[in-house]
Amino acid sequence: MLNYTIRRLLLAIPTLLFISLIIFLLLDLAPGDPMGQLPLTIPPEVKERMREALGLGQPIHIRFSKWIFQFFVVEPMVWFDGTFGTAMAEGRQRVISWQTRSPVMAIVAQRIPQTLWVVGMAYVVGVLIALPIGIISAYRQYSVFDQVGTFISMVGYSVPPFFSGVVVIVLFSVHLGWFPSIYDTTLVVKDWDTFVVQMRQMVMPVMVLALQTTAQISRYMRASMLDNLNQDYVRTARAKGLTESVVVMVHVLRNSMIPVVTVIAL
Repeated sequence: MLNYTIRRLLLAIPTLLFISLIIFLLLDLAPGDPMGQLPLTIPPEVKERMREALGLGQPIHIRFSKWIFQFFVVEPMVWFDGTFGTAMAEGRQRVISWQTRSPVMAIVAQRIPQTLWVVGMAYVVGVLIALPIGIISAYRQYSVFDQVGTFISMVGYSVPPFFSGVVVIVLFSVHLGWFPSIYDTTLVVKDWDTFVVQMRQMVMPVMVLALQTTAQISRYMRASMLDNLNQDYVRTARAKGLTESVVVMVHVLRNSMIPVVTVIAL
């Protein structure tokens, strides 16, 4: 198992490099560049000198190599310096955001704790809601509950988060005023009051993201349960006199969770 894991991780390196190259090429081939955001009053020759200073006039393979070096060599060195107090990356060029004029990884490091909180909580909530919905929908196939669950899943699949997010903001922030419409990514939870603020601002994004997770996992759970409910071992268990709750919640659920756990892990 360890050898398999190491082999898969090593194979992931060229895959990630190839994906980064494709993204880099797509952005390079897209119309416009950072100079297009500058005021029109700046003379073209000044813009051209600025473009050359940013390295935009260099061949694409050189620019990609520099970006790879900065991202995978310089940025880890900066992290190492900040952690252990060394000076390995002193004087080296980092990946800088054109919009904020600050290191990109500093922005990522600032926002990733809140991102993990929201995405992780949304997935946990979505899974906890999806599993019972899938189990009941399969056991009561074609019932009102099953039809409502199918409708909710269809909505969750069909409506993109950028639309449902706006709807939730308009409803719960603008009209009802229950939750804040702006998420403060710099909030640090240090006492009960900040914890309450954190929970209030997490409700709406968790709600929106959990809707898609619930739709996906509940459909997998329902399909897997239906497949196992028709198996011979279920009829055998019922014939032996086992209660319906034991048959469904122990035998059927245990076998049905195998593909569902795989989807959750992915």
